[in-house]
Amino acid sequence: MPASQKKMLREIMKERRLHLFQENPEAGHQVANLFFEVFDFPPESIIGGYWPIGSELDLKPLLTTLIDKGFKCALPSVSREGMIFRLWDPLMPLTQGGFKTFEPPMTAPIVIPHVLLVPLLAFDKTGHRLGYGQGHYDKFLHHHKVITIGIGFKGQEIDKIPHQPHDFALDYVLTEQGLIR
Repeated sequence: MPASQKKMLREIMKERRLHLFQENPEAGHQVANLFFEVFDFPPESIIGGYWPIGSELDLKPLLTTLIDKGFKCALPSVSREGMIFRLWDPLMPLTQGGFKTFEPPMTAPIVIPHVLLVPLLAFDKTGHRLGYGQGHYDKFLHHHKVITIGIGFKGQEIDKIPHQPHDFALDYVLTEQGLIR
């Protein structure tokens, strides 16, 4: 798929996600409840998440529940060198990073998550995702073998995501309606 078509698909999916977000503001709580019904990770696992921006499914309820259950959570920090993950806790003030994201301060320890919760614009049944086009998650996954769980609305599923050999497929996708393997 030419870059111009992929750019157009991103714009269409941003608009679709905005409508899904407005229709179901409680989707983040639904995903938080479903997470523990379908996954049973050891409590010493480090879970890499994201701080939601715009109409991304709100991951904050899940992150705080994970912390309450004794898990360690980390959030991404993006620089010119790539994406890293820093430990996060709910009392920690976040700083504004690049790409309008919020991230832990530079003083927070760097960790490698065991499980990565990945935001997306769209996904398909084979686990391929459409992101924002920067390739940060794919680059990270080329260096670190982790379990990947896409987080989004069921309405973000499309027939086929165009992908290249260097693109990683997600292991799972968790939506407000359930798990897709």
